[in-house]
Amino acid sequence: MKKLNAYNSAIAELEALQKKIESLEKDEGLKKELEFKKKLEDLLAKYDVTLEDVLKMYGKEKTSPKQDKRRGSRPLKVYKNPKTGEVVETRGGNHKLLNEWKQKFGKEKVESWLVS
Repeated sequence: MKKLNAYNSAIAELEALQKKIESLEKDEGLKKELEFKKKLEDLLAKYDVTLEDVLKMYGKEKTSPKQDKRRGSRPLKVYKNPKTGEVVETRGGNHKLLNEWKQKFGKEKVESWLVS
């Protein structure tokens, strides 16, 4: 019975999605957007240009949706302890081993171990 219920549920979801698609296809705004998209794609193909190329022309870069626009990601810092050869890679200053080194050897000394 579980499979039958899952099947009936999936059929109901499919019918609801088909109704939603039908209502969207009747929307004039969507029709205009689809027409614009098609013409834009044809124009890009005609001149053998990608969307990224056009964005670069206008100084806009395509950003990933994950990126926080309020603050850029911090650069990766790599510290290498010359005495032990241990390496710490961090993007922030709250690394446990890095903090231990700063307490033991001093902040200025540890900062001099910055590799990149």
